Amino acid sequence: MKRAEVHVAGKLSFGILLISQLAATAGFMFVMPFMPLYVQRLGVEDAGSAAAWAGVLNTATALTMALAAPVWGRLADRLGPKTMLLRAAFAGALVVGLMGLATSPWHLLALRLVQGTLTGTVAAATVLASATAPQGKAGARLGTLQMIIFVAAAAGPFMGGVFAEVVGIRASFAVTAGLLFLSGVLVLFGVEGAETASEEEEESGESGPLPWRALLIGLIPLFFVHVAMTGVHPALPGFVGELAGTMAGVASLSGQILGAGALAAAAGSLVGGRLAARFGTLRVMILALLLAGLASLPQAAVSTVGELFELRLVISFALGLVIPVANLAIRSAVAPERQGEAFGVAASVTSVAFGLGPLGGGLLAASFGFGAPFIVPGVLLISASIALLVLAVTSRPRYMRLLRLVFANLVT
Repeated sequence: MKRAEVHVAGKLSFGILLISQLAATAGFMFVMPFMPLYVQRLGVEDAGSAAAWAGVLNTATALTMALAAPVWGRLADRLGPKTMLLRAAFAGALVVGLMGLATSPWHLLALRLVQGTLTGTVAAATVLASATAPQGKAGARLGTLQMIIFVAAAAGPFMGGVFAEVVGIRASFAVTAGLLFLSGVLVLFGVEGAETASEEEEESGESGPLPWRALLIGLIPLFFVHVAMTGVHPALPGFVGELAGTMAGVASLSGQILGAGALAAAAGSLVGGRLAARFGTLRVMILALLLAGLASLPQAAVSTVGELFELRLVISFALGLVIPVANLAIRSAVAPERQGEAFGVAASVTSVAFGLGPLGGGLLAASFGFGAPFIVPGVLLISASIALLVLAVTSRPRYMRLLRLVFANLVT
């Protein structure tokens, strides 16, 4: 096959991968708006208890995904990321489809635990996009993939709410399963796989631990970005109602803020990979984390919903910018034959953040008021920026010698 034909085939394969992830991510987010309502229909009549159950269900998925992701990552290095993506899509279709047949909250909890164990389409797609990217195009492709994921995350809940009204909640689980099955079919027939490591590469790649110091440069931002993204969700409706002076229309306003934030994050993701190729991953992440932190702090002191909306756009853009750049840093930290393992660890870290973010945000809001879930993430993001700067400096011997010299002069 000629080089031009290979290039076109690669672009087509990546385009189909993007469509598949649009379907898969929208599918997983499809059920989020009506999960508390579904729990009520399964016998938990009190609205507060149903909301608590919904929180437990989300945490359960994040917990099992955090435990299983490193295992699937190692298998991706042996069997190929395409195989892992197919596993995640088709298993998700089956498990989510069965949720529509649940007869008690405990059945739903068991299935959510299984979902976290067997799924993980974003992590598998990230590995596949990274492994099949042409030379010099990894940043752009990872950014484009993350943009699609954010767009799907914004559209999924909206579509799910509409379908639940039209076809009913149980039938909406079947729609979700159909989207995930469609995603798997698209990957199966339209997406090229990546080469798997040879036995010699596997032996050499597994001979030692992962380069954790280098991986921290990507893992630290991923953790704090996802904590910051999810930590405000429990407090946002109450804070919006407080700013508006009424609880009427709060759900709609909160949804608009979250949806616009997801679109801003998508724009940031598209830009992030390209900026990293020009200025380097570390510089981009340090500045983006600092910008996000500085935009987060004043949100606690806003006096109108409009001011909050504007600041959420800024922080969402900055946080979206970080994610593909952090993934690019993880990709660069390990040999090609160990990328699945590295991205599996990254998926585990992200899952922990998804579990801790809403929990911490809810506890902060309950204990210290609605401003705390905005102040604490701001401080954490600025701290993460400083931590990356320290890692960057201490990883370069000449800077370490300079710091020792300065320290020696200060103490003598």
